[in-house]
Amino acid sequence: MMVPFGVILIVVWGVTLSMMTASLTHGRESFWDRQLESVGDLLLHVVPDRMLAVAGSGQGGGDFKNGLVALALNTGQLLIVGLLMWGAVRVSLRPLRSLSSDIARRKVFDATPLPVEQVPDEVRPLIVSFNALLVRVDKAVQGERQFIADAAHELRTPLSALHAYAEVARGARTLEEKDRALARLLEVARRSNRLAEQLLDHARLDAGLNPAGYGRVEIDALARHVLGEFSVEAAAKGVELRLRGAQCRVECDLDAIGILTRNLVDNAIRHGRENGVVEVRCGYDCRGLGIHPFIEVGDDGPGVPPEERDAVFKRFYRLAGSEARGSGIGLALVEGIARLHDARIETGTGMDGVGFRVRVLFPADPELADT
Repeated sequence: MMVPFGVILIVVWGVTLSMMTASLTHGRESFWDRQLESVGDLLLHVVPDRMLAVAGSGQGGGDFKNGLVALALNTGQLLIVGLLMWGAVRVSLRPLRSLSSDIARRKVFDATPLPVEQVPDEVRPLIVSFNALLVRVDKAVQGERQFIADAAHELRTPLSALHAYAEVARGARTLEEKDRALARLLEVARRSNRLAEQLLDHARLDAGLNPAGYGRVEIDALARHVLGEFSVEAAAKGVELRLRGAQCRVECDLDAIGILTRNLVDNAIRHGRENGVVEVRCGYDCRGLGIHPFIEVGDDGPGVPPEERDAVFKRFYRLAGSEARGSGIGLALVEGIARLHDARIETGTGMDGVGFRVRVLFPADPELADT
């Protein structure tokens, strides 16, 4: 785009410098002197008589003529430069007008990259970045569509089960048959409620963290509260809940970290063994020059094979042969919340070398680094 402008300026400056050099050089009359003389004579013929009277005669008339010539040349230069720049701008912006028309004609969710071949060099980085944004938006939209489809499938299964168990309970001939059907119906309803809560948590997570909710959170107090929420569910399975570790504070979103902790504890109880142990630990981990707060949840159940430990954090992923019935969303929520807090997830075996352990390691605490 700047090339036509440069050519115009070089031509104008070249003509101007040539005229100045000719006017400052003493000697024989130059080409520009002859042209200026003819222009001056022409202007004097078209100027009204009263202006000639003011100019006077002799040297005064020559100065007046030179002034008219200079004024005419400056005006002509401005007009020529303006016209040339206007034409150059229109020609240079023609590809952008074409891109604007292309974008205006597009349908919703059309993420086809914009062409960059005819785009001016100065605008090309912007179009390349815009195309990269389109790719990211398209991936996000496809991911949300897949999530909605998976969620609909997950909801269809328990709803069908609820209908089936309700029919069984209504047609039961004995009180024992009705009680068994109602107990199964209640269990399916509980799983459906948990799935709905996780889907709502996932929707809140997609909306991002609330900056107003950030603050210094005592992770040990939060973990103690969460374990109290799961006391009835753990007792029903004979699971002992333990909390170990020192007082630990993290700069985070309280609601988001509460969701993270609940899903870790729920996953450990659900996939751990009956009459087992679920242990929550929190504290600080000194690594390099930083002191990192952490929270981890471990169990003594069957565990997760090392080759599948990364996969369990994907949406709707379930371990092959797992007897526990889960939604496959809980650990995906944990991964998303940790990522939004710039935290790192580490996995390993649980207590006594068995089971599964998940540790969320937060960024180093700058206040502790100064002490």
